[in-house]
Amino acid sequence: MSLSPSTEIDLAVVRDLLSHIRPNDDQEAQELILAALQEINEHFGWVSLAAARLVAEHLGTTENRVYGLLTFYADFRTEPRGKHFMLVCHGMSCYALGSQRLVQHLQDGYGIGDGDTTADGELTIQVVNGCLGVCDRAPFVKLDHDFHGDLTPDRLDAVLGQAFSRGAPGER
Repeated sequence: MSLSPSTEIDLAVVRDLLSHIRPNDDQEAQELILAALQEINEHFGWVSLAAARLVAEHLGTTENRVYGLLTFYADFRTEPRGKHFMLVCHGMSCYALGSQRLVQHLQDGYGIGDGDTTADGELTIQVVNGCLGVCDRAPFVKLDHDFHGDLTPDRLDAVLGQAFSRGAPGER
């Protein structure tokens, strides 16, 4: 994916985030890689390759080591999220009550699967195979900071229509 300059991570901010991470030795530097990546991921919602290079440089380790950890852990993103972010619960209760239909509906209707972002950059979805703990409202999604349960594909369309008052994501 080629990123426009407006979606690049501000490396000056990354340097500032890293400024308080000062390892005492090589062992501690290796242990601090995840902490550094978490700070960047939390701040920007993703970690660019340039930011990963800065982590390697700052901690005196290899880019391969940092990139290996960055791509190993599912919580890290290497591409920017959409303007809105949706978690789709795919735990036992949600799956039994139809979350797979919601996932299929997102793929068929909006062209996005797990970890994808709509072409217009409006929505990123992530399917959570663990439980989000709202089994009594299954199937369930979290869109940005709002929770929506007892969903069907039609109800999911209504939720997306409300969240995207100018039309569903990908339709503009």
